[in-house]
Amino acid sequence: MKLNYTFIFAFPLILILLMDPIFIELIAPWREELQGTIQNTLVKATTALAFLYSALRIQRMKPFMRVVFVLVTLYLFALVFESYYRYGTPMVYPHVFQKLLIFYYTFFMYTFYKKHDYFQLKHVVYLVVVVFVLNLVLINSHALSISSFTNHERGVNASTMYLLVIPFLYFTGRYLFKGGLFYLAMTFFVLFAIIFFQHRTVWICTIVILAIYTFLVKFKGNTPVNFGKLIPVAVVLTIVGIMASAFLFTMYPEIIDKFTENFSDIENYDKQGTGGWRYQQIMSYVPFIQENFVFGMRFDGFELPIQFYRDDLNAPVFEDGMGHFFHSFYVEVLFYLGAVGMTLYLMMHFYMMKKGFTSKSLDENQILLLAFISSGIVYGFSYVLPYFFYAILGVGIAYMENKTQESKSYLPEFTRRRREKLLAMRGRLLAH
Repeated sequence: MKLNYTFIFAFPLILILLMDPIFIELIAPWREELQGTIQNTLVKATTALAFLYSALRIQRMKPFMRVVFVLVTLYLFALVFESYYRYGTPMVYPHVFQKLLIFYYTFFMYTFYKKHDYFQLKHVVYLVVVVFVLNLVLINSHALSISSFTNHERGVNASTMYLLVIPFLYFTGRYLFKGGLFYLAMTFFVLFAIIFFQHRTVWICTIVILAIYTFLVKFKGNTPVNFGKLIPVAVVLTIVGIMASAFLFTMYPEIIDKFTENFSDIENYDKQGTGGWRYQQIMSYVPFIQENFVFGMRFDGFELPIQFYRDDLNAPVFEDGMGHFFHSFYVEVLFYLGAVGMTLYLMMHFYMMKKGFTSKSLDENQILLLAFISSGIVYGFSYVLPYFFYAILGVGIAYMENKTQESKSYLPEFTRRRREKLLAMRGRLLAH
């Protein structure tokens, strides 16, 4: 019996995933101080590794990515020189540097998987699902109740639920391309979890991702998919859903009120709920972003007193001297790094999207990665992009470059089959 060693190539990506709360909580249960220490250590170690590895493997990069790498590195050196000139130390505020250093996770994954394309996404998918279940059972079991749902006690971080979208897409794709009740059951298990833990931004991202995923499968997929087989499944699920909902809502009518409240918060994002809270924070910092639009505030931003105040206490929401913690990727990058920093990120993001959407055909993994990365544009409005997102972006760029060249040499599978049938028919006609 041969052993499959391809799981080894998942380790670099898993190393970045370890920084998500779902993993940290399992490593050090109920010890928040130790969890913070572990995460800080992982951030420092992985950042150093990402920078060194990508610098040593720069020859693997395509010209465009090499240019972006050089530009990011020049900005980093400029920050080092500014820190040394103003404060006498090369890295005065690591909090500020991390906003730029996190870009190297993309270069790290890109250069690694550009060479080692034996990686199989399933290893990461099953690890995430297993760790998620273990975390719920062992750490956050209190969140698995109707009262937690109605009281909005989520128990699971938004970044974790966003990470869970990848298994959701994977199982959906497996069912569409291969079929099987197991993949269908896992699809609805993950979808139920995404809905239950009520991160409304993740809900919206999931809808956007599904729309993009469906478009890519239909118009870019290199394997034909019969969407008609979903109709009987949808009918059965609708009937079961209506019956279950009627029973559940009768027993717990407060669930209806909770869903109504959630959708009302989405509709009135700038006035109520966490959306209103984020909107107030953004408006508190807009003047500083406008005044320092090109290069951001950098170290002055770290030293700036907290501008976001609680109306009920007339006190800062966060503690001074610890940096500013934004609930928006766009606000954070523009505040600290300015339009230059935002442009450096968007160059990589749109490079992958351009590669994907202009390709003649895409395989299953390319479609999954492209759909997920596309949703970062939406997720970034409400949350800072998590560490793993930059890593997935790097994997996605490597996949696009490795497979696109390959796919240019071959017609999509369904086109090849059609041509073979036409040639066979022509042969039979000529024979007669």
